[in-house]
This record gives sequence, C-alpha cells and structure tokens, in this order.
Amino acid sequence: MLSRLVILLLVFILPFSSYSYQFRTKAKQALVLDLASDSFIFDHNSDEKMAPSSMSKLMTLYIAFDYLKAGIIHMEDKFRVSRKAWERRGSSMFLKEGQSVTVRELLEGITIVSGNDACITLAEGIAGSEENFVAEMNEVAQNLNLNDSHFVNSSGWPDEDHFMNAKDLVMLAKRIFTDFPEYYDLFSEQYLTYNEIVQKNKNLLLFHDIGVDGLKTGYTNAGGYGIVASAKRNDRRIFAVVNGLNTEKERIEEAKRLIQYSLNHFNTKKIFVKDSVVEEVNVLYGKDRKVPITVANDVTITYNRKLHDQIKVRIEYKDMIPAPIKKGQEVGKVFVEIPDIEQQTIPLYAANDVQELNFVEKFFRMLF
Repeated sequence: MLSRLVILLLVFILPFSSYSYQFRTKAKQALVLDLASDSFIFDHNSDEKMAPSSMSKLMTLYIAFDYLKAGIIHMEDKFRVSRKAWERRGSSMFLKEGQSVTVRELLEGITIVSGNDACITLAEGIAGSEENFVAEMNEVAQNLNLNDSHFVNSSGWPDEDHFMNAKDLVMLAKRIFTDFPEYYDLFSEQYLTYNEIVQKNKNLLLFHDIGVDGLKTGYTNAGGYGIVASAKRNDRRIFAVVNGLNTEKERIEEAKRLIQYSLNHFNTKKIFVKDSVVEEVNVLYGKDRKVPITVANDVTITYNRKLHDQIKVRIEYKDMIPAPIKKGQEVGKVFVEIPDIEQQTIPLYAANDVQELNFVEKFFRMLF
C-alpha cells in the first residue's frame, strides 16, 4: 500500500495575479532552461532538427576547454595558421597564413567574433587535422547524450549533415557553464583587437542591460539568425535559444523578449534541501521502528507565477518497509506537478541503516 501526501505550495509563493500572458515567438525554434531546477520553462520546436550555424562552435570550445582543464594544452601554447584556415570565408579574426597564435587568442577569436579561421586553427592544433577534431566532436556529443547532433566541421560552416536541435544546444551551453566555469568569462568580453583590427562581440545582447553574459550567435542561409544565450538575475540563471529568424534585429528582439519573459514571469523555489528529512517511514521487524527518508540533492522548482495555486508535490512510499534497510536504499519518490512543465520525479532514500531483529526479538515485538 502506498501513502500519498499532497502539498499545495501556497504559503511561500508570491501573491496570485489574475493577469495571464502567453508568450509567442517568431523563431522557428526556441527553448529556455532554468539552471537551478534543470527544467525547461519554454519550448517551441526544441526537438526539431536545425542548422545551428556558428552556435555549434560551442562544441569546438567545449573540447578545447576540456583539453585545457586536463593540462594537455595551455593558454600560451601557439598553433600555426594553415592555408585552409586562412582561406575560410565568413566570420574571421583575420589570421594570416603561417602566423603562430596562442590558444588564448584563438579562444577569444571564437567567443568574441566567431572566427571560422580560429576554429580551424584550434582544431588542427589540437587534433592534427580538422577531420580528426570533428570525429572527436561527434564522440563527445554522444558522451554528453547530445543524440540529435552531428558535426561535419569545427566552425558551423553550412552542410546538410551538420545539425543540432535547440535542446542539444541548450544542454551543451549548460555543460560549458557547469564543467568549465573558469573559462566562462571569455564569452562576455566585448571587443577583440587582433592584427590591428578592432571587432565588437557578435553577441549584441551583452550591450543590453538584461543580465546576458554569453554565449554564441549564428547565421547561415539554411538556419537563419540564431543565438544561444545565458542570463543571470540575482540567484537565477537561464539558458535560452532562438533560431530561424530573418534578420539580426529580429534575433536580438526575440532573444531579449524571451529572456525577459523567462526572468519576469517565472520564479524559482527550493522545496527540499539535500539530506533533510522529508518523512519518517515505519519499519517492519527493524531494531528501529522508523527510518527517516531524504533526498540526495536539493530539489528546486521553477514555475510560472500565475499558476502558483496549481502546483502539487506528492510523496509516495510504502506504509511499512521491511528490515534490513541500507542507508541510501531507494524507498519512495517525490512527484512535482507544475502546469505546462514536465512532471519531475525525485527518488527518496533511507537516511541510515536499520538492522533486522533476530527471531527472539521479533517474537517479543509481536507481543508488545
């Protein structure tokens, strides 16, 4: 038999407003992820295959950051610019063939001005050839469970076999932020000066006062104008993607609207703290009659403020758990139901061991 506890989260939520607003976007694909709750709070065609354009440079950066963190390459290492890199058209940091460029400079050339020449130079310097590097991009994508992504080059140069979807792109941006926070500041540098040429960061949202501090823009004829951006307000951080827009102006306007909508209309709340006791459950034939149950990590929810009175938290567990019980044994689940957001399921674990009574102890327990 299961015991069910339903909690309406009304006490700590902001006062209810009857105002209702449904966000609409011009983007062909759009998605927003709240970092604290790891939940998607806006989704428009996020599973749709799309041309990610230069936004796929995030995978090139992820691999470079991984090599840096592992100490395999270093910021002051120098890589030589090949003819292939020099000849590549499109966004450029204006490298010259034969020039030696530091890893730091190449990273700045990618994060600030989206240099295709910088991507190829970095790829060749790390893996010996861009082809070898691309093979690693696809391998890493599988390891990160980016199962709807496939890469043909390091720069996002147009190719029908080079694709991602918005969900993979947001998850990759999140992994860059969480796995390599020491390099994240590279995305917020506003200008690059190289070979006596000054260029402005292509992420123009950095110049708007809305909390954006990264990550990457993109444009191709096939994909349209897109951006994957991250924004922070107080203790909240979100990752957002818009793609498939017609102009650079539309890209900025739609991304800005989506970010402001996500920060203004949604709230985040921690409902359970890691290792805190959620309930105490009866134990059958245990030396302890009850065992506390807990969550392994903080449980945080993100919700649309106008729907606060429709949030439900349900805890399910057996009325009585037979001993012996091991600490960390799964003994129940928490279900969080929020309108318009996929239900969250969080395991509940025994907080400590409970030993089983021996035969004599069981006999006397039955008597008393």
